[in-house]
Amino acid sequence: MNRDFAEFKYRNLQPRRMLLLRLVWELVWLLAFRPTPRWALHGWRRTLLRLFGAKIGPGCRIAPTCFVWAPWNLEMGTLSVLGDHVDCYSMNRIRIGSKVAVSQRSFLCTGSHDINSLSRPLVTEPIDIGDHVWIAAESMVMPGVSIGEGVVVGARSLVTKDLPPWTVCAGNPCRPIRQREIGPAEVPGISPPAAQED
Repeated sequence: MNRDFAEFKYRNLQPRRMLLLRLVWELVWLLAFRPTPRWALHGWRRTLLRLFGAKIGPGCRIAPTCFVWAPWNLEMGTLSVLGDHVDCYSMNRIRIGSKVAVSQRSFLCTGSHDINSLSRPLVTEPIDIGDHVWIAAESMVMPGVSIGEGVVVGARSLVTKDLPPWTVCAGNPCRPIRQREIGPAEVPGISPPAAQED
C-alpha cells in the first residue's frame, strides 16, 4: 500500500535564533565544558552556564559529563549537584532548589510529543524540584512534575506525578513509600513533618 505521509512530517517550530543559540552552546559544551576534570573547575562550568543564561547559585557542582540542553531554562539554588551523565532536557524551565543532589545518569525531561496528533507536535512543561531533594541514580522525571521539599527518589524510578514533601518515593511509576524522618537537631530551621503513629 502506497500512502503519502508528507502531511504528517514533523516540523520543528523553534525560532532560528534559538536553533543558532543551541548550536553555539553545544560547541561551547563540547570544547570548553566537557573536557574539564570532574574534580576541579566547578566555578568555570558554572560561569559557562551563566553566560548562556542559567541561574546557578553559589557552591553548585555540575559534572563535566552533565548535559544541559538549554542553559537559559535552568535555575539552581545553593550547593546543589548535577552528577555524571545527568541529562537536563530543558526545553522548558527546570527549577532545582538548594542542597539538591541529582545523581548519575538521571534524566530531567521537560519535552514530549502530543500523541493525539499524527504529526506529533512538541509539547513542553516545566519541572520543579524543592530544596533538600535527592534524586538517586538513573531516575527519570517527566514533564510537568513538581517534587516537594525533602523528597528522596529511589534509584531507577520513573516520576510521572507530583511527589509530596518529606517522603521517600520509588518505583515505576514512582510513588511515596514512607515519610522521610530527619533528626530535629540536625538541621536548625527545617521542620519536616513528624512521623505519624499507626
